[in-house]
Amino acid sequence: MRTAVVVLNRVPRVLDPVVWTIAGATSYVSNRQRRAIVRGNQRLALSARTGSQVIARSRLELSTYRAYYFYARYWVEVLRVQSLAPEDIVLAVDPVRAEDFVARRMASQPTIAVLAHVGNWEWGGAWVSLACNGVTAVAEALDDAEMTDWFLTARRRLGMEIVLTGGDVVRTLLKALRQGKLVALVVDRDVSGTGEMVDFLGTRVPLSSGPGVLSVMSGAPIYPVGTYQRRGRQEVRFYPPIVPPQEGTRAERVSAVMHQVAKALEVIVTEEPGQWHNFQKYELPATREFD
Repeated sequence: MRTAVVVLNRVPRVLDPVVWTIAGATSYVSNRQRRAIVRGNQRLALSARTGSQVIARSRLELSTYRAYYFYARYWVEVLRVQSLAPEDIVLAVDPVRAEDFVARRMASQPTIAVLAHVGNWEWGGAWVSLACNGVTAVAEALDDAEMTDWFLTARRRLGMEIVLTGGDVVRTLLKALRQGKLVALVVDRDVSGTGEMVDFLGTRVPLSSGPGVLSVMSGAPIYPVGTYQRRGRQEVRFYPPIVPPQEGTRAERVSAVMHQVAKALEVIVTEEPGQWHNFQKYELPATREFD
């Protein structure tokens, strides 16, 4: 990763779109099986966006390619951001409907943010950390130890506290919330295999139940956040907060929260289906295509 940063820094930033295009196209054609998974997920997102199970084949394939294109852009930006000054990172972001969230964070009130693998969530996390009084985030421990170490170092440089999966994550995050911190979770993939089954994009999928558990146990509201890649800019958009219910068993309250989280994530994903970089296979309902 460090070598990739050095090489990329020798490439003029004006050529970044060329790099995205080449890298995205190469990845798109290189693995047929993975492309089928991405295409299936894009079909789900497009069907939810249009309200129709009939998706034009050309539209579906374009959206599938765009997922690779924007994922390539994500990686270039993640590598680039390490050479940027904190103020440049903050100034590249256009926050939308952020007033309540920012006020809450400036008052150091416990808050949970949930995101999907849409756009550049890393840049969104950096902006929140630098502009909104820090953030504690959960990161997956990758098989590649060197890459895990690089991500940890890069995120901590931006003031982000990182908790790796595999330990007592819930206890650590509850402690952070009790200290008035922000906890950010990317939850459209269930890496644990023990997620809450919810309705999402017209099918039943497991989502990580962490947000529901933390919200119910701490009382902290959940703010769904969409991070979108715009022309030369980043957009961080906030959606209405989810407040945990007070009645019912803990399991019932967690389930209720997670169903609201799923609805919010669906809105975030369908805003920009081609920027949804989720390459995990979901169970697909019957759909039709036409030329």
